[in-house]
Amino acid sequence: ERIRSNERQELLIAELNHRVRNILNLIRGLVIQSSRDASSVPELTATIGDRVQALARAHDQLTQANWAPSSLADLIHTEVNAFLGAKASRVSISGPDALLVPTALNTLALVIHELTTNSAKYGALSDSSGKIRIEFERLEDDSLSLHWRESGGPAVQAPSRVGFGTTIIQKSIPHELSGEANVKYQLTGLVADFLIPARSVA
Repeated sequence: ERIRSNERQELLIAELNHRVRNILNLIRGLVIQSSRDASSVPELTATIGDRVQALARAHDQLTQANWAPSSLADLIHTEVNAFLGAKASRVSISGPDALLVPTALNTLALVIHELTTNSAKYGALSDSSGKIRIEFERLEDDSLSLHWRESGGPAVQAPSRVGFGTTIIQKSIPHELSGEANVKYQLTGLVADFLIPARSVA
């Protein structure tokens, strides 16, 4: 029994060490990439702080669920309420909720954070009338399709340069989860479609 207990403890320590290393590598990447986009120290500080806080909120959700698959809808509600305040009422979510495995939830936390931040700065939520509609769609192969639609805000233009935030939105899900991301800067509002593979969905 003592041997089995020691083996379990060693396994838990190894798992914790693995998770901490992954998180530290992710934060290191955020710091390096954010520093390339920022034009001043205060801007860099705010950008890194916001991105790390988005990860912290996702981590809190996973911890409360004992690192079991967690709700994507809850993640989105937490992020928009934390970042948008009163404007959060202008974000609607429809479709069946999905539980995502921890790796996928962390990835989506950054993607949703960047989408929300961009909308508040330049998109539908940068004025008093714009709205965001988010739809979940469960496909026949058990993968999840997420549709992000902005409308009613100012005219949209594609960014003149690709910053780290745009890279997170367009590349994170394909790179980290082997999924798909399709982002269009339509004049009437940003349109983004993401496909999250079935192995990331519980």
